[in-house]
Amino acid sequence: MKPLGPRMLLWLVFAWGMGVMAAEAPAPKSIDDVVAKLRKAGKGPLASRLLTTVDAAKAERKKQGRGHVLVGHAVLKGGPGRLEQLNSQVTLVDEGWFVTLAEDLQRPIPLRLHGYEAVDIPLKGLPDSEVLVLGDVSLSPLPAEKLGAARGRVLAADPKARAQVYAFISPGDVNTPSGQVNGDKPAARLEVKLEKDGSFQLGGLTPRPAWYELWFKAPGLIPQSRTLTADPGKTANVGEIRLEKPNRLRVRYLVSPTPPPFKDIKVRESVVEGGQSFKADPGMRDVTFSYQQLPNRGRLRFTAQPARLVRLGKGKLEDYASIDPARQQFVALMESSFEPGEIYLLDLHGANQWVLFQLEPDTGDKK
Repeated sequence: MKPLGPRMLLWLVFAWGMGVMAAEAPAPKSIDDVVAKLRKAGKGPLASRLLTTVDAAKAERKKQGRGHVLVGHAVLKGGPGRLEQLNSQVTLVDEGWFVTLAEDLQRPIPLRLHGYEAVDIPLKGLPDSEVLVLGDVSLSPLPAEKLGAARGRVLAADPKARAQVYAFISPGDVNTPSGQVNGDKPAARLEVKLEKDGSFQLGGLTPRPAWYELWFKAPGLIPQSRTLTADPGKTANVGEIRLEKPNRLRVRYLVSPTPPPFKDIKVRESVVEGGQSFKADPGMRDVTFSYQQLPNRGRLRFTAQPARLVRLGKGKLEDYASIDPARQQFVALMESSFEPGEIYLLDLHGANQWVLFQLEPDTGDKK
């Protein structure tokens, strides 16, 4: 076979909008190039929306004091998926164009779509600029033999409560200045059918490095969640999920904006149910902790950060009101298990709040 000459090797074709153009028109290298090409293709409104989204990302960058605004174009290579089902930190504008604010050019931007290959957009080697154009990013559907599945069973404490199960593919290890993104997008939700006996099976799962979150809910019962990773051609067993009725904890506590000793040693009381939050100070913007009720155990979650906790022992709260925090070995954490009857000292530094508290099961004897 006669080898291709230089002319043929340079004859590359790529798609732009609805037409096909020769490689003489280079891929856009700046946001101005992108906007100009969109307007030339008769897509002025899309160009304007893209610019507005870029400006919003630039404003967030200024607010955060760091980051890089990235502009790209996602393309689905067939399959039943839709771009609005994409779960990622990126903001979709229209026709696959997206914008995001990345914190670090050493880490990729993950794109996740159920049933499609997991894509991590590499950023290493990109120039250190305020706005960077990534170009086209393709996502391809996976064949059936490369997809995974999951099965399990849901049991509700109240047989009359109708259980619901749904799942969504996680957006991955996000690369944003805040480190957060809302992964539970309505368009990305996967409704899971429950059989009469509570069993379920979910197929078509994108394998590692992607992972999924499964949620189990029923009216009046404590919701639960599970994190799941799938392997190609295999079915993972989630096991038996029990949805329980919420229990109640009585909270006895002292609170102060300054470190101990506590000046006001009048013990206050409150009640918190599973799935609810507790505020030691009603005027506090954040909550002191949230009570996560889990099967046979419970955990406290501290959303106000930074938070430090130390376990002091059993006894009366009043006996610990003059404790010296400098002599205690605090642990910085976001959540923790607890033992009923034990006394804990919590330092919510970000909220200027110190709380000495004790948790016990609420028997309903007190009003």
